[in-house]
Amino acid sequence: MSYFIPERRKRKSPLPAIFLGGLCAFALYYAFNANTQTVPVLPENAVRPHLVNWLEDNPDAWPAQDPIFNPVAVRRIYRRTDYRLLWFDNYNLSDTANDLLKQLTASSSGNSSMVDYRYHLGYFDRTLRDTPQRLQMAAVLDVLLTDAFISYAQDTQLDKLNPDGPKNHPRLRGRDITPVNLTEGGFQMASARSYPQEQSLYAANDSGRQYFRGYNRETPNAQTIDRSRYTTQGNTYSRGSSYGGSYAPRYSTRAYPQSYPRVMPNFRSLQDEGSGLAPAHGEGLLIEENTPFGGDAQALREQLARYRDMANSGQWRPIPAGPAMTLGAKHANVIHLRNMLSLYGDYYGYGGDYGSNKFDQRLHEAVVRFQVRHGLKPDGIVGKQTRDRMNISPSARAHIIETNIRRREQLPADLGNRFIQVNVPGYTLNYVEQDRVKLSMNVVVGKKVHQTPEISTRVARVVFNPTWTVPRSILVNEILPKARANPTGMENMGYRVVNGSGDYLPLTSQNLKSAAAGGFLMRQKGGEQNILGRVKFEIPNSEDIYLHDTRAKSLFGLTDRDYSHGCVRLAKPRQLAEILLRDEPGDWSRYRIEQLTTGDETTEVNMSQNVKVYVTYWTAWVDGQGRMNFRPDIYGKDGLAANQFD
Repeated sequence: MSYFIPERRKRKSPLPAIFLGGLCAFALYYAFNANTQTVPVLPENAVRPHLVNWLEDNPDAWPAQDPIFNPVAVRRIYRRTDYRLLWFDNYNLSDTANDLLKQLTASSSGNSSMVDYRYHLGYFDRTLRDTPQRLQMAAVLDVLLTDAFISYAQDTQLDKLNPDGPKNHPRLRGRDITPVNLTEGGFQMASARSYPQEQSLYAANDSGRQYFRGYNRETPNAQTIDRSRYTTQGNTYSRGSSYGGSYAPRYSTRAYPQSYPRVMPNFRSLQDEGSGLAPAHGEGLLIEENTPFGGDAQALREQLARYRDMANSGQWRPIPAGPAMTLGAKHANVIHLRNMLSLYGDYYGYGGDYGSNKFDQRLHEAVVRFQVRHGLKPDGIVGKQTRDRMNISPSARAHIIETNIRRREQLPADLGNRFIQVNVPGYTLNYVEQDRVKLSMNVVVGKKVHQTPEISTRVARVVFNPTWTVPRSILVNEILPKARANPTGMENMGYRVVNGSGDYLPLTSQNLKSAAAGGFLMRQKGGEQNILGRVKFEIPNSEDIYLHDTRAKSLFGLTDRDYSHGCVRLAKPRQLAEILLRDEPGDWSRYRIEQLTTGDETTEVNMSQNVKVYVTYWTAWVDGQGRMNFRPDIYGKDGLAANQFD
C-alpha cells in the first residue's frame, strides 16, 4: 500500500481576470471619451501672418474666390484687434457668427443674387459644411464674415449711424463699422473711429476683442444660456431656401456666458405692430429704386455695329478647353480670358500686364461683370457654364441682337409713363415710371412645354386671396388623380367641385366623375394653401396668363427659373400691389395690404389707372447703364443653337 497520494489540482477562480479586464476597459473608455471631448485650442496669434499678408502686404494673394468688398474697413478692424480671429471660439464659429449667418440669409430673401454675393452666402454655403480645421480656412472665413457684416451694416443700419439720413450714406462707406451686441436691439453698429462712446465700448479691452464675440466676457454677473435647442444632428451645415431659409451650423451644447438677452436684430413688423414678428412671406418693405430703364432699339443698333466690327477684326479667339479658373489660378488660358474680356469691354481701365497668366483681383472683377451681364451666378469662377457663354462668337451675338431689334420694334416706341415689363428669358419684372425703374424682382416663367407667351396688355384687376379655377389640362393630368387618391387632403387644401350654379361641392366620387367629364369645374378657395398665393394681377389676354404670388418661394433663388405652366410667378407681389394701387381711391397702404392677405376672404380691386403690361422675350437688350445684356434662348426662338443651354 502506497502512502503517496497525489495532490488534487486546484481550480483557479476567474474573478481576478474579469476584474482586471473590466478595469482596463473602463480606463480605455474613460481615456477615449476624454479625448473626444477635448476641444482643440486655436493659438492666439496663429492666423496673424495670413491676415497681415492678405490685408496689408500682398492683397493679390487673397486665396478665396469671393473678393473683399470693404477692404479699408476690414483692414482697420483687424488692425485694432491685432489681426486675431473675430468670429471663432477656437475652431468653432462663435454664437454671434452663427446668428449673423442666419440674419444675412434672412435679409437676402427675395433679393437678387448680387445680394447673396455681397454677403458671401454662396461661399459660406460651400465651405461651412464641416467645422473648419485648417488655420487658413478659418482666417478666410473670419475675414469674409467681417466683410459681410460691414456690407449688412451699410445696407440696413446706416440711418442709425447717420442722423442726417440716407442722403449722406456715401460718406459712410469708408467708415470702420464694428459689430457690437450689447442691448436688446440685437446687432448694433458702432464706428471704430475715436468718438466719445468709444472709450466705454472698449474700456475693458483696448482691442475691442471681447465685443466681437457678441458678449462681454469681462462682466462678472454673466448668465448661462442653454444652447441645446440650437443643436443640429450630425455634422451637416445646411442652408435653407434662399427665401425664408436659414443657416443651421453645428452648435455646441456647452453653456456660454452672456451679459445681455440673446436676440436677433429687431425688424419692424408689418403683420402685427409691436409683436416683433416679421411677415411670413419675407418680402420686406417697399424701397423704390430709381435707375434708368433703357431697352430702346437705337442702343441695340449701336451694339450691333460694335459686334459686327468685333467679328470682322479677327481679334476674337475662343477660350480653349481647360480647367476651371478662379482667383489665384495660374494657367495659359488666363491670357486668353483677359484678352477676351478686354474685347467685350468688361476688363477696362487697368493698364495691367495683358500677357500675365495669373488670375488676379482685377480679372476676377471683370469676370463678375461679364456674369452679371449674362444672367450667370456672379461668383467670378470661369467654369463650363461661363466659358460656354464667353465662347459664343461675335457674329452669333450680332445675329441675336438683330433678332431682338425686330422684337423691340414690334412694341410701341413710347412704352408709356407707367408700365410693367416682364422679360421671360431674363426671369425678371420691372415696374417703370417716367422711364425709371422703381421696382424690380425675380420671376418664374413657363417651362419649355408650357411657354409664357409674348403679350401687350394692361393691369385690369388686383385680387387679394384669389381663388384658382383649375385649367382643364391641369385638372385631368394632375389634380384629379390626387383628388381620387386623397380627397380629404385635397379638401383641406381648399379644393372643391363647382357646379353650374357656382355652388361648392365636396370631392365625392360622383362629383369628381362629373368634373372629369367636363360637366363641373374644380376650384381652390383663397387662403394660405392656394396655389396662386395671396395676390393675383389680372391682365386680359387670350392665353389666360396672369401674374401672381406663389408658395414655392425657393425657386426665386435659382439662376434658371422656367418652372410654371405659363403664368408669371412674382417674388414681391405685395410690393407690386402697393406701388400699383397708391394712386387708386382708398387706403392701399402696405399695412392694409398685409391685412387683406390674411385669412381666406377674397378682395378684388379694379384698376382705374392705365398701367401697361409688356411680356417680352428679349435675349439681348441694353440696360439703362448702357451695358449690353444677353440671356439664353430658353424657348429656341432665336434660331441659334449656340445660345441654347439645356
